[in-house]
Amino acid sequence: MRCFIVVKERSDAEKWDWVLTGPQLQSAGSLGARGIEDAIIAAVGAAYDSLERLAPVQVVVALPSNSRFWMLTDEIAAAFPGITVVPFVEEQDAAIRADAVEALAIHRTGPLPPLVVATDGSAHRGFIGWGWLAGDGQHGFGRQAPNARIRDPHSLVVLAELQAIAEAVRALPHRTLTIRTDSRVALALIEDWLRGELSMPKGYETEHRAELAGLNRMHDDLCRESGRLSFEWVRGHVGEALNEGADSLAKLARRFAEGTWGLTAEEIPGRARAIAETFSGPMAPRSACAG
Repeated sequence: MRCFIVVKERSDAEKWDWVLTGPQLQSAGSLGARGIEDAIIAAVGAAYDSLERLAPVQVVVALPSNSRFWMLTDEIAAAFPGITVVPFVEEQDAAIRADAVEALAIHRTGPLPPLVVATDGSAHRGFIGWGWLAGDGQHGFGRQAPNARIRDPHSLVVLAELQAIAEAVRALPHRTLTIRTDSRVALALIEDWLRGELSMPKGYETEHRAELAGLNRMHDDLCRESGRLSFEWVRGHVGEALNEGADSLAKLARRFAEGTWGLTAEEIPGRARAIAETFSGPMAPRSACAG
């Protein structure tokens, strides 16, 4: 197992905060040290009881190759049996580093506030687009080309909506999220999933086996993260700002897949940012139901 350790100096002299995260582990604390190398070694020692239960463990460290830390790897291995310190590899360790950096921010400042996220899906002539927009302006979108095996337009829209929800949950780890969707069908499926049922969109159990792998992953992700999620149905196309923004992102992605807007791949992220700023900022359109 590979874990990532991150340390950050505090404003008071020779005090450091640290976090160590991995697939089955998250430890955090504060300690005294004379520099970043000493802080990392001390943090490994502080977390060793937890690490030892999972040994063998590789602790990933993002320090330059010329750091004196790498001269001490044999001593660290001798001091902490079962633990090996290894250098950071971008392709392999980017995800666990991102988790550790976010966990350190939470450790230093306290839990991040709950976040409202609107999601939406769009489908036309077999092309799928999905989008999500959070109240703080974070956003995501994606697209899928036509699949000849899927002919039911309604199933396509439901698939796009589920994809938007799953992608938002993956992109916003460790946050308490309220997911707003205008799809009653997607919401009903998720409610079934959280009750322990493996329901799928109509026809998928028998007709679309190739797509079931993706749907099963969505099911597993949402069930695993259910403790930090709540879901709300909102009426679409009534001026609710985040919902309108998610709808616009989904349509942007779908129309890009279709090639109907003439935008290049380089132009799409800028257009998406403009949508997010319009519908999540202080000048966002007010809901038609607002008092």
